[in-house]
Amino acid sequence: MASAAPPQNRIALVVDDEPGVRMCTADVLLDMGYEVVEAGSAEDALRAMDGGLVPAVVVTDHLMPGMSGSELARAVVARHPQAAVVVVSGYSNVELDPGLVLLGKPFKLKELRDCVEAATARA
Repeated sequence: MASAAPPQNRIALVVDDEPGVRMCTADVLLDMGYEVVEAGSAEDALRAMDGGLVPAVVVTDHLMPGMSGSELARAVVARHPQAAVVVVSGYSNVELDPGLVLLGKPFKLKELRDCVEAATARA
């Protein structure tokens, strides 16, 4: 009898300094079957990862006080190269490292789902 495959990591980390945006993003990821961890800043997100959190996907706002979403994305990939990263921004000229996905604001919930799926397919 073959043993069952280990469960796939379904942890999503949502990083945004706006609580309402975090909540809406978290709701979409919950509907997608992820266990969601929220962080109000890039620094909080890094502390969570340094404490043992291993996200399968990170959805982060780009423009936040302190560290930007692009900077956080680099730190996430350095810690967890297998993590998918979606950076959300109202600016179309945000330069991202290869392998990251940019989601423009404002966005529809389906666009968020599609970007998360595209990012996880790349990771």
